[in-house]
Formats: sequence, structure tokens, C-alpha cells
Amino acid sequence: MIWLYTLFALEVLNIAVFLPVFGAFARSLGATPSTLSFIDSSCALITLLWNPIIGSLSDQIGRKGLLIKCLAASVTGSIIMAASPSLLVVFVGRLIGALGGSVGILLRSIVGDIFESPDDKKTFFSQSAPFISVAFLVGALSGGFLSEAQHGYRLSFLLMASVMGTAAILAQCFIPDDTKTIPEKSSKNKKNESLLKSGLNELKTASADIKSLSWSRYKTIFIIKASYDFATSLIMTNVGLILLNEYEIQGRYLGYTFLLISVISIIANILQLRLKSMFDNISDYEILMKGGLVIIVSFIGMSIASSVFVFLFFLAGMFLIKAFVDTILVQMITTKTEENDRGKVIGAFENLVPLAGFFAPLVCGLLTAICGHRLLILSASLPLMYSIIIAKNKIE
Repeated sequence: MIWLYTLFALEVLNIAVFLPVFGAFARSLGATPSTLSFIDSSCALITLLWNPIIGSLSDQIGRKGLLIKCLAASVTGSIIMAASPSLLVVFVGRLIGALGGSVGILLRSIVGDIFESPDDKKTFFSQSAPFISVAFLVGALSGGFLSEAQHGYRLSFLLMASVMGTAAILAQCFIPDDTKTIPEKSSKNKKNESLLKSGLNELKTASADIKSLSWSRYKTIFIIKASYDFATSLIMTNVGLILLNEYEIQGRYLGYTFLLISVISIIANILQLRLKSMFDNISDYEILMKGGLVIIVSFIGMSIASSVFVFLFFLAGMFLIKAFVDTILVQMITTKTEENDRGKVIGAFENLVPLAGFFAPLVCGLLTAICGHRLLILSASLPLMYSIIIAKNKIE
């Protein structure tokens, strides 16, 4: 199954190359902060609407074909951005690339399909986590170094296209064909439909399928996931400004800070593998409850830190525990779903990250104006307290 680990790593590598590059590239073409916000918000909106639909469609027509199409959209978007002569063309490339942003959802659903045993699914995600963290580290460093070269931004986008193109080839060669059979009557009707009408009908069916799902079965884990993601988004929206304004950390030293975060995630993933036998004796909800308590302590430490080293110590602690929690949450949702609803549930589950990223800046702007950055960090404890109570109730 090395090809499956590779696909996960390539997807994260693509994201990591993009992160340090896009903002600076857009600014070089004349983008203002408001323009960048508009582009990011537009892509976030597409992701919010698109992910659950792709997940539902994958339950109906199969995941392999959709995965290759999403990878192709990502490749197309990257090539357009690499060749873009203007900010408008960059915007178009980003929008097309956003349609390929469901790769992670489809890969997680494929893992759920391939591994029948819940223990096997948990083992896969535990073992893949270090590969993903290393891929993120390599991607971020590659994007950073390429951005300093001549035509470096465009080379970064071409690298992204190559990465996702490679992933598409691997998917075509190694993922088992899971195309679902279309009923004969439906097939005859489709022959008389235009491609556009057929696609719209499939999206309509997928949307109705999402609504029909019994979401109460997944309510608890969705609430806990949303609480963790929103709390983390509040911190990440402000951490750069805090380091810059209060500790005068900027430029490459700010990059080193995020490099530290990547290394911490790798260490956390390796520790989780080493301590697997110990975690097997503790319930998932107990891990989530204790993890939430430790993260709250790290929030308190960051809010009162008098030096940058103390601040970074607690920030690293937060990411160390968050890496554990993220792996547990992915394992829980993947093992809890069944094949006929796995895609739509995981699609909605992964949508919680962009949803938190969409609302966090709005909340941060309001709270920062009222109480400042330090109290804002402390306020991130509130959603985690709620998730701790829910996890504690599930244990009891």
C-alpha cells in the first residue's frame, strides 16, 4: 500500500508548496490585502459548497474517477497560475484549483473502502501521519527556496502541477476501479441529456442524498471536531501578528517559526506510533478530553508569556497535542462511517476546517478590537471547554 501513503504525501506536498508562495505572487501582480481576502474567500466558499457534494457523488458513482478529475483540476489551475499574465487570470486559476481541493476527502474515503477492519484503518492513519508531516515540511521549504529564484513563483506552480500530475498517474495505475453501475433506465435517460444537464442532475441528486443522511449518528464527533478547528483557527489567524507586533519576529525568522511547527507535528506523529499500545488502552473520547485540557493550558501560557521563547514553547505544545487529536478524529470518523455514506460524511467532516477558517478572521477582527490579542488567545479556550464537556459525557 505504499502507493496510498504516497498519494496522501503528494496531496500535502502540493498544499505546502502553495502556502508560502501565493500571497507574495499575487502581490507582485498588484493584489491588495482586500483583493487577496476576496480571492481566498471565494475559494473557501467553493470548497464549502463543493466538498460535501463531491463526497456524496463518490458514494453514488465511485471514487477513483472523481479523484482523477479533481487531480486534473488541480493540475489545470496550477498551470494557469504559472502562465498567468494578470491577477484576473490568477483568480481564474485559483478557482479551478479549488475544484480539485476535495482530493483529501476522496483519499480518506478510499482508505475506508480498502481496509475493512477498524483497527486496520486506525493503523493506516497512524502510520501515514509521519509521511504527511515530512511532505508538508519538504513542500514548505521547496516553495520558500523556489520563491527566491528567478521566475521562482511560476516554477513553484509548475512544481505543484507536476506533483498532482504524478498523483493522477499513481491513482490511475493503482487504485482499484470502483465505478458504480448506473441503472438501465437512468442510463437511457442520460443518453438523451446534454453533458451540462446530466452533470446538474447528478449534483442535484448528491445534494438530496446529503440531506437524507441521518446526521444525528455523527453529531458528537462533528461538534468536537468543529470546536478544535475553530479554536485552532482563532490562534493561527493571530499568531503571525502577535510574533510581529509584540516580539518583532518577521521575515525568515517568521518562516522558521512555522518550520518549528512542522517539525513538532512530525515528532508528534512518530510518538503516536511509538505509544500506540498505550493509546489502545484509552478510549478515544478520553484522549480528546485530556488533549483539550492540555491545549487550554497552552492557550493560557501563550496569553501570559513574557518572552518569545515562552510563547513558542506553549505554541509548540499546542501543535504537539493537536497532531495527536487530529489523527484520533480522522480515525474515529473513518471507522464510524459505512461504505454507502462514507464519502458524504467525510466530505462534510473535512469541511469544518475551511468553515472555521471562514469565520475565525471575522471573530478575530471583532474581539481583537475589543480586548486585544492576548485575551483573544484565552477566549479560544471556550469552544474547547464545550468539547471537553461533550467528550466527558460520552465517557460516562
